[in-house]
Amino acid sequence: MQSRPRVIVMPRATERCSIIPTEDTWRHRDLMAEIQAMARRGFIPVLNVAGDIDALQDYAFFPAGWKAYGFVVPPGGELEVHLDHPNLGWFRLAMVNKWGSLQRGMLQNLIPKGTPMVTYKNFEKTSQQVFVIADDPGWMSSKQTPYKITIKRTWDAKKEGPGNLPQVLGIWAQHGSIEATPAAEQPSPADPGKSAPQP
Repeated sequence: MQSRPRVIVMPRATERCSIIPTEDTWRHRDLMAEIQAMARRGFIPVLNVAGDIDALQDYAFFPAGWKAYGFVVPPGGELEVHLDHPNLGWFRLAMVNKWGSLQRGMLQNLIPKGTPMVTYKNFEKTSQQVFVIADDPGWMSSKQTPYKITIKRTWDAKKEGPGNLPQVLGIWAQHGSIEATPAAEQPSPADPGKSAPQP
């Protein structure tokens, strides 16, 4: 019996945080559990960030309160991602691999203090794909008030290594990409009912 192709599952609503998040709020907001639950029903949507992009403006899915971005890091490369917004204390960044888990080389502070930031150093001998999640539990970002993501790389992404994610990788599937423009509008998400290719 042939298995049914999985679909891209658009993020569902999460409960809105009505006061500025505290350490207790961040500890109990288990976004990874939500993503793993989504992965049992289909692929998680992710935006591919092209190698020549060093800054972008965007906003989280509404009313889910988060959005994911994918990066390709060559062997020995180091990636650093920062988030900025007028209401900075309402945000955090998380980084995961293709299965939604931490892996060697990833550093992050899931209880933000100061500017939300994640870093990754690729200790492997092949290029690695990593996924950065902008978490916005208070729904503070919008088209009118986007957050800004700044990207620093230790390699020349225009010359070294692949710049694009595979269409499907692990639990993730591309539903758009950010290329060649420093301030990206939110792309139209893929049709939630459209089947994604098998990994």
